[in-house]
Amino acid sequence: MNEYIILKANVDGYDRHVLCLSFESFLTYIEKIETILAKDAREEMILIDQLLINGNGKNRFMSCVFSNGQLDFRTAKIVTPDVFFRKETVGWLHDNYSYVENSILTEEQRQKIKQNIAF
Repeated sequence: MNEYIILKANVDGYDRHVLCLSFESFLTYIEKIETILAKDAREEMILIDQLLINGNGKNRFMSCVFSNGQLDFRTAKIVTPDVFFRKETVGWLHDNYSYVENSILTEEQRQKIKQNIAF
Protein backbone atom coordinates (compact mmCIF):
# COMPACT_ATOMS: atom_id res chain seq x y z
CA MET A 1 0.00 0.00 0.00
CA ASN A 2 1.16 3.50 -0.78
CA GLU A 3 1.94 6.09 1.88
CA TYR A 4 0.52 8.98 -0.14
CA ILE A 5 -0.87 10.02 -3.49
CA ILE A 6 -0.25 13.32 -5.25
CA LEU A 7 -3.13 14.73 -7.28
CA LYS A 8 -3.02 17.73 -9.59
CA ALA A 9 -5.33 20.42 -8.30
CA ASN A 10 -5.28 23.90 -9.92
CA VAL A 11 -8.22 24.80 -7.68
CA ASP A 12 -8.53 27.47 -5.00
CA GLY A 13 -4.90 28.55 -5.36
CA TYR A 14 -3.39 25.08 -4.91
CA ASP A 15 -1.32 23.37 -7.56
CA ARG A 16 -1.27 19.89 -6.03
CA HIS A 17 -3.16 17.95 -3.40
CA VAL A 18 -1.19 15.44 -1.34
CA LEU A 19 -3.41 12.83 0.27
CA CYS A 20 -1.63 11.02 3.11
CA LEU A 21 -2.62 7.34 3.09
CA SER A 22 -0.64 6.07 6.07
CA PHE A 23 -1.33 6.48 9.77
CA GLU A 24 2.28 7.63 10.19
CA SER A 25 3.26 11.30 10.11
CA PHE A 26 3.84 12.43 6.57
CA LEU A 27 7.28 13.61 7.75
CA THR A 28 8.38 9.94 7.64
CA TYR A 29 7.99 9.94 3.84
CA ILE A 30 8.46 13.63 3.07
CA GLU A 31 11.64 13.02 1.05
CA LYS A 32 9.70 10.76 -1.31
CA ILE A 33 7.04 13.44 -1.75
CA GLU A 34 9.65 16.12 -2.41
CA THR A 35 11.37 13.90 -5.00
CA ILE A 36 8.11 13.50 -6.92
CA LEU A 37 7.26 17.21 -6.69
CA ALA A 38 10.77 18.20 -7.78
CA LYS A 39 10.36 16.46 -11.15
CA ASP A 40 8.44 19.50 -12.41
CA ALA A 41 11.08 21.89 -10.99
CA ARG A 42 8.73 24.76 -10.24
CA GLU A 43 7.36 26.59 -7.25
CA GLU A 44 3.91 25.36 -6.26
CA MET A 45 1.35 25.72 -3.51
CA ILE A 46 0.69 22.30 -2.01
CA LEU A 47 -2.35 21.22 -0.01
CA ILE A 48 -1.72 18.29 2.33
CA ASP A 49 -4.75 16.30 3.52
CA GLN A 50 -3.99 14.37 6.71
CA LEU A 51 -7.44 12.78 7.18
CA LEU A 52 -6.03 9.29 7.80
CA ILE A 53 -3.42 10.67 10.23
CA ASN A 54 -5.32 13.30 12.23
CA GLY A 55 -8.94 12.52 11.47
CA ASN A 56 -11.41 15.18 10.40
CA GLY A 57 -10.27 17.84 12.88
CA LYS A 58 -9.33 21.44 12.26
CA ASN A 59 -5.71 20.41 11.58
CA ARG A 60 -6.71 18.03 8.77
CA PHE A 61 -5.53 20.31 5.94
CA MET A 62 -2.21 22.10 5.76
CA SER A 63 -0.87 24.28 2.97
CA CYS A 64 2.79 24.74 2.19
CA VAL A 65 4.91 26.23 -0.58
CA PHE A 66 7.13 23.83 -2.49
CA SER A 67 10.25 25.59 -3.75
CA ASN A 68 13.82 24.64 -4.63
CA GLY A 69 13.09 20.94 -4.23
CA GLN A 70 11.63 21.16 -0.72
CA LEU A 71 8.45 21.89 1.14
CA ASP A 72 9.05 25.20 2.89
CA PHE A 73 7.61 24.69 6.37
CA ARG A 74 8.09 28.37 7.16
CA THR A 75 5.07 28.88 4.90
CA ALA A 76 3.03 26.02 6.40
CA LYS A 77 -0.36 26.82 7.85
CA ILE A 78 -3.56 25.04 8.79
CA VAL A 79 -6.25 25.89 6.22
CA THR A 80 -9.85 25.21 5.32
CA PRO A 81 -9.83 24.66 1.57
CA ASP A 82 -12.71 24.58 -0.89
CA VAL A 83 -15.14 21.65 -0.53
CA PHE A 84 -13.72 20.37 -3.83
CA PHE A 85 -10.80 18.85 -1.93
CA ARG A 86 -13.01 17.06 0.56
CA LYS A 87 -14.95 15.57 -2.36
CA GLU A 88 -11.76 14.60 -4.14
CA THR A 89 -10.39 12.85 -1.04
CA VAL A 90 -13.60 10.97 -0.32
CA GLY A 91 -13.95 9.99 -3.98
CA TRP A 92 -10.42 8.61 -4.09
CA LEU A 93 -10.86 6.74 -0.80
CA HIS A 94 -14.24 5.42 -1.99
CA ASP A 95 -12.50 3.90 -5.02
CA ASN A 96 -9.59 2.63 -2.87
CA TYR A 97 -11.48 1.63 0.26
CA SER A 98 -8.76 -0.70 1.58
CA TYR A 99 -6.97 2.39 2.94
CA VAL A 100 -9.99 3.17 5.12
CA GLU A 101 -10.70 -0.26 6.60
CA ASN A 102 -8.15 -0.14 9.44
CA SER A 103 -7.81 3.63 9.71
CA ILE A 104 -8.51 5.97 12.62
CA LEU A 105 -11.76 7.09 11.02
CA THR A 106 -15.01 6.59 12.87
CA GLU A 107 -17.60 4.11 11.63
CA GLU A 108 -19.77 7.07 10.55
CA GLN A 109 -16.91 8.50 8.48
CA ARG A 110 -16.24 5.11 6.91
CA GLN A 111 -19.90 4.85 5.96
CA LYS A 112 -19.77 8.28 4.33
CA ILE A 113 -16.77 7.17 2.28
CA LYS A 114 -18.58 3.97 1.25
CA GLN A 115 -21.50 6.14 0.13
CA ASN A 116 -19.13 8.68 -1.50
CA ILE A 117 -20.38 11.55 0.71
CA ALA A 118 -17.81 14.28 1.36
CA PHE A 119 -17.15 15.46 4.91
